[in-house]
Amino acid sequence: MIIIVGTKSERKVVSVKKVFAGIIMQENMTIVPFSAKSGVSETPWDKETFIGAKNRALDCKNNFADADFCIGIENGLVERYGHIYEEAWSCVIAKDNKEYFGYSSALRVPDYVLRKMEEHKLPHYLIFAKLNNHFNKDVNSDTWSQYSGKLLLREISLEESLRNALVQIFSPKDSYYNK
Repeated sequence: MIIIVGTKSERKVVSVKKVFAGIIMQENMTIVPFSAKSGVSETPWDKETFIGAKNRALDCKNNFADADFCIGIENGLVERYGHIYEEAWSCVIAKDNKEYFGYSSALRVPDYVLRKMEEHKLPHYLIFAKLNNHFNKDVNSDTWSQYSGKLLLREISLEESLRNALVQIFSPKDSYYNK
């Protein structure tokens, strides 16, 4: 089974390996990272997160037409009910060109980060890099771990969004996805 992941991000590639291994439990999987184009801003906003995931999966499919699965995963920010959250979207394109989507639960962006974005007039990714360099030299750090003091990792959202897409493909015969 050939799985193309539309990113070179080790964090996302490891998440894909983990989710596929947990759902299909097949030993002969080849997972290939590919620098797919998202076509959206560095920190996607609202619908851009969905579009970025889909664009990454489509770019994979256009470059690896014979792959069993092409995966696009995108993190971004969304405003809901007066608060800003970070969430992830996944798009899976199967060999038969059917598309499956899933998204994650979201973690509210701390007011502190939002204030710094406003104060410095910088987008989320730049303010996060600035804060991360100032407060934490851990290069493996991610937004969710920094927001939560390492209680939650961003992998939670990446894995959840992909599982929510894959369950539509690999659900048991008695699931509602197969009715």
